[in-house]
Amino acid sequence: MPRRLGIRKLILIMGLLPVLTLSLGLSTYLMYSQIQELRSMMTERAKTSIAHLAIIAEHMLEADHGNSMQEIATAALEEQAVRAVVIYNAKLEPVAQAGPRFKLPTEQISPANTEPQLIFRKDGLFILQPIFSSSTPSNVPTGWAAMQFNWQQLEIRQYQTLLIGTIFLICAIIICILLCSYINQLLTRDLNTLRQAVSRMVSGPKNFHAHIPGDDEFSEIAEELNLLNIAQQNELQELQRNIEQSNTDLRETLETVEVQNIELDLARREAVNASRIKSEFLANTSHEIRTPLNGIIGFSNILLKSELEIRQREAIETINSSANSLLTIINDILDFSKLEAGKLVLDSAPVNLREVIEDTLQILAPGATDKALELILTIQEGSPETVLSDALRLKQILTNLINNAIKFTQSGHILVNVLSNPQSANHATVTVQVSDTGIGLSKEQQKKIFKDFGQADASITRQYGGTGLGLVIVKGLIEQMGGEIGLESESGRGTTFWFTINFAVVDNAIKLRDFTTLKNNTLALYDPSFLHANSLNMLLQSWGVIVRHYSDIEHLQTDADHLVICADNHDEAASQLIARLDRSAVILSPYTHAPDENDQHYYLSKPVSHIKLFDALNRETKTTSRTKNQTYPNTRVLAVDDNPSNLHILSSFLNDLDVITTTAIDGNDALLRCAEQRFDLIFMDIQMPKLDGIEASRRIRVQGLNQDTPIIALSAYLAPENPLQLREAGINDYLSKPITEHQLNELLSNYLVEPKIDQVQRPVDIAQCLSLAKGRAALATEMLGMLLESLVDHKESLITALQHDDFERIAEINHGIKGACCYTGTPTLHGKVLALEKRLESNDKIDDPVKAVLAAIDELLRWQNEHDLSVVFES
Repeated sequence: MPRRLGIRKLILIMGLLPVLTLSLGLSTYLMYSQIQELRSMMTERAKTSIAHLAIIAEHMLEADHGNSMQEIATAALEEQAVRAVVIYNAKLEPVAQAGPRFKLPTEQISPANTEPQLIFRKDGLFILQPIFSSSTPSNVPTGWAAMQFNWQQLEIRQYQTLLIGTIFLICAIIICILLCSYINQLLTRDLNTLRQAVSRMVSGPKNFHAHIPGDDEFSEIAEELNLLNIAQQNELQELQRNIEQSNTDLRETLETVEVQNIELDLARREAVNASRIKSEFLANTSHEIRTPLNGIIGFSNILLKSELEIRQREAIETINSSANSLLTIINDILDFSKLEAGKLVLDSAPVNLREVIEDTLQILAPGATDKALELILTIQEGSPETVLSDALRLKQILTNLINNAIKFTQSGHILVNVLSNPQSANHATVTVQVSDTGIGLSKEQQKKIFKDFGQADASITRQYGGTGLGLVIVKGLIEQMGGEIGLESESGRGTTFWFTINFAVVDNAIKLRDFTTLKNNTLALYDPSFLHANSLNMLLQSWGVIVRHYSDIEHLQTDADHLVICADNHDEAASQLIARLDRSAVILSPYTHAPDENDQHYYLSKPVSHIKLFDALNRETKTTSRTKNQTYPNTRVLAVDDNPSNLHILSSFLNDLDVITTTAIDGNDALLRCAEQRFDLIFMDIQMPKLDGIEASRRIRVQGLNQDTPIIALSAYLAPENPLQLREAGINDYLSKPITEHQLNELLSNYLVEPKIDQVQRPVDIAQCLSLAKGRAALATEMLGMLLESLVDHKESLITALQHDDFERIAEINHGIKGACCYTGTPTLHGKVLALEKRLESNDKIDDPVKAVLAAIDELLRWQNEHDLSVVFES
């Protein structure tokens, strides 16, 4: 932005510039006019003089008086400014001449010119006048008169004019400068006075009076400033009074706000405490309700196994069904209270996505089969196999969504579709879609479907029941996992619920099977369901199997390497084909068929487990369901619970399985029992007086005869609040009350497998190895072998780190051994590793714990030399 000029400079410019311009222009004009006027006067006088000379010379030329013409020429020379005079005859010969000679410009002479001719030259003005005779009228001149005038007089007059004009201009400038200076002084004085007044108004004392003498604009401004100062003083006084009043009001308000804040803080604490008490009350109440429900459901199951009259059986079945419905409601309320109280702790462990979904589908399969619904699983190629997550909560989410789909679908199918979008080498965003062909939801119903205690509408609640908390709990769990949930639906056209979670991918997970062994094998598949056939086709093709699908059994070609037949119990054509087949086949049906000993086929229930299907195709084992009469004689189990009813129910179930059961009423009683004898399995209640189940398990792991005995936690809570706490206490598994016979049988089959070698060997717990591998001998062998191979390097590294007192390195090695022990049944080494970890955290001496770990490693290495891993886990 250009800098502005000051007022004094502006006044000088405004005062001088117009005056100078006007004076200069006027002077120039006057001088020019004066010079032109002088030139014109001189020219006119020259014309007059030469005209007189021509008249006089006319008579002299006729009379030929040469002397007289000379005198006339001489007399004409005396005229002012005349420099030379010459009279010519008709032949242009000089007759008389006075003054300096000059050359006549004959080229300018024309007989036709009758007017004087003017010739302007640097040295003067030449004028020619033709002389005509009055006695002889003719246009031919009788002679010429020439006069030369010089410019000296004219130049003098010009200089005089310039001098006068310059003097006039200088005088005007001087007068203008003096006048501007005077005005500037007046302005400066008045402006200084005003500036001082304004400065005093801004920062100085307010008791002043600005005075400018006179009756002009500046004096008026000064008076206005005085009035402004008075008004400002009044405003300042009023403002001061207002500020003082505002300060007083503000202090009173702050005191009131402070009191209100204290009251609000107290109210907030009371509300938080009330909410906590409410949540704890709700959780404890739910827990206490589950405890008698355990007795109701357990004893009703016991009664149902006995011989009853029809009315008695119907009544007990009603009691059992109502108790299970109430249990579902209590489970929902318990989870909801945990979510609301923020007490839900998620576990993080390797989870096989396909296994979790397949397990959930198999659990819910009976309900779907009762309604003739197909349960189908498809997993997009490239989806991660194993991720870090909470398997129990993930299964709970799937159970809620799939169970809802089954509940609101009368016919058709339930499709579970898994999609994946890899984000990096270690993370992938997995989307699970659960689609049904049920009643669907309108736009209004979709808006409130995830609200607390809300369902689609009242008629749905009456028809299908429920608390309306299932989807709320699902939404809370997914959001706590860092994901999101949504749905797409149209009334009468089914619903698709979807959730997306970003999982950490586990790349080094142990493969359960070598699925590449089936690569390039051919397989003939009969399946009338296109969706189910597509699901099997995607799975088999991921193993490299070449699949030929037949939807019509009449066209089935059985010349493939493998034969899979999918048929329900009402497919007569398929049943006849199976009966007359002369080769073994894998039969998939809604219910597991119990074949006789000579049956050559492999029977699997739908939805099928991919592990069982692979094993059946490889002919490693016949995949048949366990018989309900399986027992465990000579097996000793300790049941610990402070509730006599729960102990009685658990003992009854175990006695039916020929298990020798010992009971304990609290943790201290359990420690006494464990000190007296060794058990094959321990069921430990979590919440007990005197000594809870977690602390009791921790003490069992470090002392007594049962350091290696599998411990199963029992609790009325649906899921452990802190799964890591259970693992650190040495608890192997967790069961939620009420426990069913099926759950108990599955658990005993996993933990009470009898190996061919003596199980008393302490370094390796065969039952625990099989339990951690979910009963898979090949996987247990591989996991234990990997641990044993790494022990030599771990031992050398520990010795070196101990010699150099490298505590960080010791902690790092110990953590690695601990991670390997979590997947293998090596309780001695695991216990020593945990003891070393605690000693490292307390910063105590670690020599003895390290030596104990080294001794446990040596014991395992000796065990390895004495046993063949390839046969240890064979049953």
